Amino acid sequence: MRLLTFGGLSVSGVPYRREKPLLLLTYLSLEGPQARRHLANLFWPDAANPMNSLAQHLIRLRPLPGAVSEVDQQVEAHLPCDVLEFRAHLRAGRLHDATDLATGPFLHGLHLDLNTDLEEWLLETRDALGAEVRAARLALAELAHARGETSEALAQADRAYHAPGAAPCPPEDLLRLWAVAGHAEQPLTLALRRDAADLQLPLPAPAPPTTEVHLIGRTAELAAVSALRAGQTGWVSGAAGLGKTALLRALSARGWRFLPARPDAPLATLAPLSVRPLRTLSDAVEFLHDPRLKLAVDDWDALDDLTREALRRTARHGSGAALVIAARTPPPFTPALHLPLQVLSDEDLAAFPGAFDATSGHPILLTVFLQGAPPERALAAHLTHLGPGLLPLYLTLTAQEVPDLSATRAALGIDAATLTGALDQLIREGLARPDGTVQPLAPARALLAAEGHEAALIRLRLARHLDPDRAWPHWQAAQHLWEPADASACATAAYQQAIRQRAQGQAWAAVTTLEGAPISPDGLLLRGWALLDLGRAPEALRVTEALPLSDDVRALRAAAHMYCGQPREAQALAAPVAPALSAAYAHAQSTLAHAADRLGEPEVAAAYHRTSANIWHLLGDDARHTEAQVHLTTLDCLSRGASLDRFADLHRAAHTPALQGTVLLNSAHVHHRAGRLDEALTLGEQAERCYRTTGDQVGLANALNTQAVVYHLRDRVADARPRYREALDLARQAGHVNLISLIASNLAEIEGRLEDALQIIRFLRQVGHHVQAEHLIQQFKDAPDGLRPP
Repeated sequence: MRLLTFGGLSVSGVPYRREKPLLLLTYLSLEGPQARRHLANLFWPDAANPMNSLAQHLIRLRPLPGAVSEVDQQVEAHLPCDVLEFRAHLRAGRLHDATDLATGPFLHGLHLDLNTDLEEWLLETRDALGAEVRAARLALAELAHARGETSEALAQADRAYHAPGAAPCPPEDLLRLWAVAGHAEQPLTLALRRDAADLQLPLPAPAPPTTEVHLIGRTAELAAVSALRAGQTGWVSGAAGLGKTALLRALSARGWRFLPARPDAPLATLAPLSVRPLRTLSDAVEFLHDPRLKLAVDDWDALDDLTREALRRTARHGSGAALVIAARTPPPFTPALHLPLQVLSDEDLAAFPGAFDATSGHPILLTVFLQGAPPERALAAHLTHLGPGLLPLYLTLTAQEVPDLSATRAALGIDAATLTGALDQLIREGLARPDGTVQPLAPARALLAAEGHEAALIRLRLARHLDPDRAWPHWQAAQHLWEPADASACATAAYQQAIRQRAQGQAWAAVTTLEGAPISPDGLLLRGWALLDLGRAPEALRVTEALPLSDDVRALRAAAHMYCGQPREAQALAAPVAPALSAAYAHAQSTLAHAADRLGEPEVAAAYHRTSANIWHLLGDDARHTEAQVHLTTLDCLSRGASLDRFADLHRAAHTPALQGTVLLNSAHVHHRAGRLDEALTLGEQAERCYRTTGDQVGLANALNTQAVVYHLRDRVADARPRYREALDLARQAGHVNLISLIASNLAEIEGRLEDALQIIRFLRQVGHHVQAEHLIQQFKDAPDGLRPP
């Protein structure tokens, strides 16, 4: 249901026709919540009991459920209303949507005998809404006129003149309508002439519609300039392409004479004003003393000296012609109005979807965009026109998210003075900010992308001069242009980028970065750790196999062997790592802890975990310290019966998906061992979501296996089987022997292949994985009733 008040009074969708209750509902909708006493006195001032009359009419609104409510002697309307929707569209700049709702005068044809106060409210509201409808129609007419859409402009102008419920046009609206429709002989033109004659309002010579797009978003500026009176001067400033000429041209529709600069002969600019030639300065000054003249002079800087002097004297005298000039530099007189033009805002372009994003409000690009052409080509032409060197500088700045002006200068091979001058010019043109950030951004990036090989060269030059921690994206974009001498700097930049990516939990991105960079020992080691983050231990071993066996390399390879289910090999590599306040020693201690745990030595494992946690704490690595605490807490819960609630504090300390996954997975394992299967299942699902974010194959396989085991224990085979199978595929890709054997045996058992499970155990013993074999045997021995040991 909607309350409809334009052109009548009704409620859509229902046959309700009681006018007085609907009028009451309309008043509440437009004026907001009202006191009962006020409503009673306004609507029924002559009734014996106004409050009773109000109560009766509120009862009559009950067939409209939810239309009104009463709280603390206040009455409020809740039914959607066309007037409120109309005004909401106006505020949002949706002029077409607004005018589509205005189908007639407000409350037209109401058959009620109203008291004076209520009738006055109705008429005032009708006039106000009519004026709002006219303003919206007039704005649409002017916009269509500016775009050269003659038929639409004339149609909207006619609707504005006949706006339903509006009072006769005031003089300012008559002039605006004349500027749109005065060039065409039609009934509206005759009506405008008649109304202007009645008001003794002189009409200027009509201007035909232009085919150029202009003055979008310049309504306030046009009004300010138009208001200048005889003897007053105005100065419109701004960079090239910001619309100074368009603004001055638009004044011609408001009684001004537009004069483009003609430097070919003295006083040639003023020649169109006089039927006889202006030969001397005195002739020009005398002619310009006419107060009826309203002159808009474009391009002050291109005027001849004699014309400039004539205009200067006219401005200094403060009498005679009203004068507006467009100039990029201050004129030699003090203007009554200075209007600096800026780029248009998002609000200015609300009626043109996508225009602001494509042009950042720069008028020279907006014109091209609205014509359907790519704005970046107009941008390139504009930059080339402004002078040599600006286009390369603009593209070099565009290539950087946050421009480094020192690196920019070095990349272009220019001195500081040249860079400063060129940047100042871009700032004046509205194409850059003082920090070097370019605007408009979208066409700038499109222009850079279109340059192809030149863009790659720009990136290469920047990469060679930027700090390593900012250079990698540029090295990457210019990969086909690398030279042998670039290898070291490029590898360093990739290493810095990968460190940041890994610290943000983006291990896969770090691997990809290092794979695309020149090979370096540091890069290979970091790539190995990133692969290990993803659970790809065999690959981590492969990429680091040629590195000398330093403590850092030992720590990595030991961790990788542990991932592969080889605790003895891991111990052999980790044990020789020298005690030191280093990441290598902390990693080695962590690996020794995991190996001891796997070999059935929980107390030894706890001691190693504690050492690792302390080293990470001293190094200030909060994430690694938390991870070590997770493993220590897991051991304490399993071997010493510590409280499971300790995992809640650890989860709050985990700030990355990878670390959150570690906390959740270990917590799920402990809850499973404690027989709290519901919690274990929930925690396993949460861990799965974390590992799908990070790409850790081993972590994801463990999370899926944890869920599958719970379903397995509950004899929900249909839920367990797909999780086991996905987990097995992931464990195989990662080469994690212990996890492969564990999941494969579980899957064999659930599918009734007990002989296969036994064969897996025998195979593990044959290839030397005795620890894994014993682990599986123990699992079957300790299995709850839901599992049948082989």
